[in-house]
Order: sequence, then C-alpha cells, then structure tokens
Amino acid sequence: MTTLPLAPPWPLVGRADELGEVTGLLSTPHTRGIVISGPTGAGKTRLAHEAWEWAGRRGHPVVRAAATRASRSVPLGALAPLLSPRPRDRVALHVRRPRPAGGPEQHRPVLLIDDVHLLDDASAELLRPLLASGELLLIATTSAEGSGGTAGGRIAEDLHPVNLRPLSGKVVQSLLEDVLRGPVERRTARLLHGASGGRPLYLKELVTGALTGGELVCETGLWRLAATLAPPPRLVELVRYRLSTIGEPGRAVLEDLALCGPDALIHFPRDVVESLCAAGLIRIHGSGREAVAELADPLDGEVLRTTVPVHRSRRTMLARAERTETGGGPADAELLRSTLWRLDAAAGVPPERLTAAVELARAVHDFPAALRLAGALVRVRPDALSHLLLGEFRHACGYPEDAEQALARALELATTPDERLLGVVLRTQNLAQGLLRTGEAFEVNAAELRNARDPAIQAVLSANEASLWTLIGDIDRAGALLESVAAEGGDRSALIAAVPSVYCLSEAGRPDEALAAAERRRERPECARADSVAHPALLQSAGARALAEAGRLKEAESLAHQAYDHAVDTRAVTAQIRSATDLGWICYLQGSMTRARYWFASVVSCSRDQGFLSGLWAGLAGRALVDAVTGHLDDSDDAWAEARRMLPDRWQRPECLLVEAWRTAALGRLGEARAVLRTGAQSAAGKGLLTLASHLLFDIARLGDAHGALTELTELADRCPNPFIALRARTARALAADAGDELERCAQDAESMGALLVAAETWTAVAGTHTASGAHRKAARCRAEAERLAAHCRASTPGLTPHAVRDSLTGREMEIALLAASGLGNAQIAEQLALSVRTVGNHLQRVYSKIGIRGRRLLKEALRRQPVLPGEGVNRSRSAGAAIVRR
Repeated sequence: MTTLPLAPPWPLVGRADELGEVTGLLSTPHTRGIVISGPTGAGKTRLAHEAWEWAGRRGHPVVRAAATRASRSVPLGALAPLLSPRPRDRVALHVRRPRPAGGPEQHRPVLLIDDVHLLDDASAELLRPLLASGELLLIATTSAEGSGGTAGGRIAEDLHPVNLRPLSGKVVQSLLEDVLRGPVERRTARLLHGASGGRPLYLKELVTGALTGGELVCETGLWRLAATLAPPPRLVELVRYRLSTIGEPGRAVLEDLALCGPDALIHFPRDVVESLCAAGLIRIHGSGREAVAELADPLDGEVLRTTVPVHRSRRTMLARAERTETGGGPADAELLRSTLWRLDAAAGVPPERLTAAVELARAVHDFPAALRLAGALVRVRPDALSHLLLGEFRHACGYPEDAEQALARALELATTPDERLLGVVLRTQNLAQGLLRTGEAFEVNAAELRNARDPAIQAVLSANEASLWTLIGDIDRAGALLESVAAEGGDRSALIAAVPSVYCLSEAGRPDEALAAAERRRERPECARADSVAHPALLQSAGARALAEAGRLKEAESLAHQAYDHAVDTRAVTAQIRSATDLGWICYLQGSMTRARYWFASVVSCSRDQGFLSGLWAGLAGRALVDAVTGHLDDSDDAWAEARRMLPDRWQRPECLLVEAWRTAALGRLGEARAVLRTGAQSAAGKGLLTLASHLLFDIARLGDAHGALTELTELADRCPNPFIALRARTARALAADAGDELERCAQDAESMGALLVAAETWTAVAGTHTASGAHRKAARCRAEAERLAAHCRASTPGLTPHAVRDSLTGREMEIALLAASGLGNAQIAEQLALSVRTVGNHLQRVYSKIGIRGRRLLKEALRRQPVLPGEGVNRSRSAGAAIVRR
C-alpha cells in the first residue's frame, strides 16, 4: 500500500483570482461583507478561512461562528459562544470596536460564519444592525442553492457575492502534483477530475481513499491509478448525508438518472424536478420539450448505484428501456442505451439486437460498452462474428492476450471470406502490436494473401502488411504496398492504410503530404467494420507526429494532447498508448526531457498493466534515451536492458541505434557514439526513414563532427520538403564553417520551432565563436540565451558544455571527465579505457585544475557552467564552431 502524509489543509490552488477579489473587497471601506457560494465541496470554507486569516494578519480583530441545522433551532445558537452581557441589557459580540472618529484608525472586526443560510433568526437579527452600521465585516459561506427565504439567507443577499466554480482539469493536475510531490499521469488526473467534478473536498477524499486502498500508486516516478477508482467510505457518507433529506419521489428521480443517465424532463414530475434543482442535485439542459435532466454531481450517481437494491435497480432500468422504445422504435443512440439497460437488468437481449448495439457502440467509439455487448453476444451466439467482435474490442481496450484467444477461435469458426479476412486483419494487428509477435503476424497475413484471389481482399491484406512494415520501421516496403492499395483498394483497405500512410509520409520527409492524408481520412465517412484500427485518436496522433517532424512542435504537442484525451475518454487503451508514445517523442524533439520522461513512464506503466508489449518496448526505449541524454545512466541501463530482452524477430528499428549512441556519448566515448549514429543513419535511409536519418546525422554534428554529417544532411534537405531537415542542414553547415551570424539565426529558428535543446546547444556554439574572436559581450549574451533555454530542458549533453571548458581539455581529459560526471568511479573508468587507476586519477586532477573546481562532486555542473571571465581557458588556435571535442 502506498502511503503519503496528506496533512490538511491542501494547498489553495486555482483560487488566486477569487482570493484576490475577496481580500480586495475586505479592504474597501464601505463593504459590509462578502458571501462565498458554490456547490458542496467546492472549497467555500477553505477560501473563507484564507480570507479570514488574511484579515487577521492585516490587524482586523477576528472571530468565527458556524451555523448548523442543530443550532438553527436554538435562539442565538450560532453566536452564543461569542456573546457577553453589557450594561443596559445590551448583548454584543466579543470583539474589539473601532475608536470614535478622530481617534487612531482601527480595523473593523471580521466575523466568519460558515453556512450562513442555516443561521437562526435571533442571530440574524443581532447581526443585521452591526452590518448596517459598518461596525462589523462579515465573511460568510452558503451553498449554491442556499435558501433566500431564511433569515440567514436574507443577510447573505445584502453581501457582495463571490461564486466558486469547480476547478478545471489543468488546475486539478497541478494540485495533484503539488500534493503528491511528483508528476501525475494525465489519464489519472482526468479520471480524478471527472469523479470529483472539480471539487477540492471530493478530490481530497478520493485521493486519500485511493492511497489508502492502494489504487493510487507511484510507478517509475509517476503517480497513476492502477485499479478502478471507487469513492471511499467517508465520501460515501458525505453524499448519503446530502441525499438523506430527499423524499421518496425525489429519490426515485435521482435513482433513475444515476442508473440510466440523462433523460427528457417531461418524464419526471415538475414539482419534484424543481425541488431537486433548488437543492443543487440535478441540472437542466435545453428548454421546452427538448429539456434534459442529469445529475449535477457524478459522485451522487456512484453512491446511488451502490445503494439501490438489485430488484429496484432492474425495475428502474427496464422501465426506462420500455419508455425509450415506445413510439415506433428508438433512434440509434437510444437503441444502444436501452440495450445496455436490458443487459444490466438481466432481461435477455436477442443476438441480432446485441450485434446492432455493438456496431452502434463502435460508431460512437464507446469501446467499453462495445466490449460488454460483444461478451454478451458470445454467450448467446458463439459464432465467428461474435468472437471477431469480442477480439476486436479486447484489443482496442488493451487486453491482447484475451484478444488473441477470441480471434484465434474466430478464425477456427469462420465460414465466409469476409469473416476470415476480418479475423486475419485483427489477429495480425493484435499479434504485432499487443503481443510483439511480429514474425507470426507476417506469416498469418502472408498465408492468407497466398490463397486470396479476389483483388479487393488482396488489397486489404496488402494494406495490412504495409501497417506491419510501418510498425517495424521499413517505410520503403510499406510505402510501395500503400501505393498499390491507393490505386486498387476500396474503402476497407483505405481504412486500414489510413494511419500507416500518415506515418509513412511523415517518416519519408513529406510532412505536408502526411497532414493532408490525415485530413482526407477524417473527412471520409466512417467505415463500419475494423474501425478500431483507425480510431480518431490514432489519426490525430499520427497527424501530431507529422507536425513534429515538420518542426511545428507546439502545434504537435497540442494535437497529441487532444488525441490522448480522446483515447482516455473513450477508454481506447491502444490509442492511448500510441498517443502517449508520440507525446514522449514530441517532447524529446522539443528538448523537454522532464516531460518526455513523464510520457514514456506513462507508456511503460499502462503497457505493463495491460500486457501491451509494443507499447512497453517503445516506452522503455524512450526512457533509456531520455535518461542517457539527462545523464542518469543507471536508470538508462535498467530500461534498455529490459527493452533489449523484448526485441522480437524482424524488429530492427534504427531508433535502437539512437539509444545506443546517446548511451555511449554519456559515457564520454563520443567517437564511438558518432560511429553508431552513422550506422543508424545509413540503416534508416535504406528503409526510407529519411526524417529519422536526418535526426541521426544531425546528432553526429551535435557530437562534434559537423563536417562528417554535412554532405548527407544537405542531400536530405534538397530531397525532402521539410523545414526541420532544412534547419538541421543549415545548422550543421554553420557549425562546420564557424559561421557565428548564421549559427545565431539557426538558434533563433530552432527556438521558434520549439526545439529548445537544439537552440540551447546552438547558442552555446555561437558563444564559442564570439569568444574566440574576442567579442566577449556578444559571447556573454549568447551564453545567457543558452542558459535560459537549457534551464527548460534539464539535459546533460556534450553540446551544452561551454566552449572554454571543451577547449581547455584534451580529448582524453574530456572523455574521462564525462565518464566521471556520469557517476563512474576511477576503477570503472580505468577498466573501460584500459588505463591504470593512477592514470585516471592524474587526468582528473588536471581536469579539476583547468576548469577551476576542487573535486569530483562539482564536475557535472562544471561541464555545463559558462566561464566567469571572458576567454578564460580558451585555446584560440582551435576551431570555435566545433560543437564538441573531436577524436
């Protein structure tokens, strides 16, 4: 069980504007007071308390009272503890009064009353003249539906209103990370935001309960929900207390809405609806016959569903289904809902209706509902089509092992070419993506293709093969197949090819064509079957990847966030993993290593939970890369070792060499790292991965050999209409030529694209050129730019090492310094470089002397620190434009 001290109160996050408004009003001389309203759990009391404490710090005498249902029945029940007898039988509050006019200025007393609408009549009458005369400031809270007909409610009407709205999803994410003291998975934050309705009190109880129950855990430095979120007992009791005053007619309406969801207002008694609205328990959307009622609080529904007896629950759902189905048959959406109600009520549903409902659930991307319906269909009609539907949605919802069982059984039962074709497509996708059995996936598809005679079936299988080649990174083969599919295929083959074609065009250095392809697919009518292989989130994520490879990184991140949120909302786990992986890569291209690691950690945790192995491999490889770039080699070793153990047959993506290269560079072996990158670039270009090839070649330039990468980068820039590749070629050319002015323009362009790490490294190189030429003021300005950008990246790359440090060290000294900075001891360095321990120690002492530090503890920071004195330690005989020491 994960435990964490969550001592109240939680930080007041997301209420700065409201707190500023309240304190501003309290500072106004003629203000009688303020009343803070909002739904239950919105944080009214907390905000009022913060304002009350602020008043006390400003010198106001402060007192506090609480109005309750119990004290409401007792005259002066709320204020009794604050009263004292006065001469002439007058009763007054125990607070300091302002001095008469002309005396020293005094602050007015401030009284805080929680739930002022529950104030008893006598207390209200006592307060009214004090407020009217300005002798007292009142800070009050009331529920959003607080009664204006009570004495306390009438006092609230005379105060300045401040309405609290639920917290936004972004604020909830920030609050959770503040409380849990670490990053929180975006999916988890969205689920907690939805469950709490953005109400801080409910959020706190949900988090505390999830921590206590072990549902909320910290994995690989990331907080996430590892099990279904359930409201804790304390929160259940709070909700039950809110609902305890509701009569039987009102409870029947609430139970109907909780079990079956929103419904037309005309189906409920008007007076009951009005009372529930006044109590803040339901909301009304629309007007007239189009008006719809729904629960105001999701937690009310959770609690009601657990408390309704089974027989009454079934009766309610059947009644709603019958009401929906009268009048000539329900529309598509209502047919889906009524089928689910009948299923939950154990009423029995014909297979034909279940089949239709599955198709409707697919059309609206409600994959959990489709999975439930497909499971019920298999139980009543265990044929090939039922197993196909079950396998499809098990795969989409992230259950690859279960999907393989259903799809293998579907192929055994298949009696028509259509059933067999769909089974092959779905099974190969699940084998390759979910189970990482790529060799078997190719064999299954090839066997079916050999027996196919129908051109339409051949086109579908070719599109499917293309998607497999895309997955393992052979864009040339995938592209050739996709071209034939585009020429000869129909709607189904086009659907299967939709997502792979966007990735292929993007990786081929043609991002504009990739974006156009994604847009065309979105404009096409939805194809009824196999839609899970082209979930809208997958297309959005592919489009985001194309934007990123074109250098439009901010747009890419925004679109990828939309894809991820859509996947989370529809519970499409495979699409969620894909979009999170793309987000990790986008953040890596931006140079935001903290966010990149966050996303890759999210991929690892989710994929491990679901047994989704291609996602697990991608997440581990991404983590290994980011940890290498940030200098966390032990973590990188662990992630990469696990990823390498998973490598299947045919899985030889050049990204593997990118990870190997940066791990080698982190150990100080820059020459070896460049050699690995060159091998990777050649492999990538040979497979049509031109965008990746440009990335690998540019990394060679970043690691000190701009001349060696320039020719091939220039050729790629001429060949591909891609701004990012063009920028890489320009930067390499400027590095090779020590062209300070052009390097500065490249740094500015990189920052405008959002590639902050590349911009920081380029500014570092610009500073070196200016230092070498004696332009120390320009060098200082460029160093400041580099430091500003590097602070956002949290990276530890050789390109961020100051020029003065690089040029003051020999190649061997730099190599040993980098190894020592990575955390290796002298004996480990000696063994790795085939030197004696004494020689390593001597080299390190010379390093310490040259860069002005006293020992190893400061080495890592010193390798990134800019020199204090202009030109200090600079060897002007060396080329200032080289990004890093060459060997």
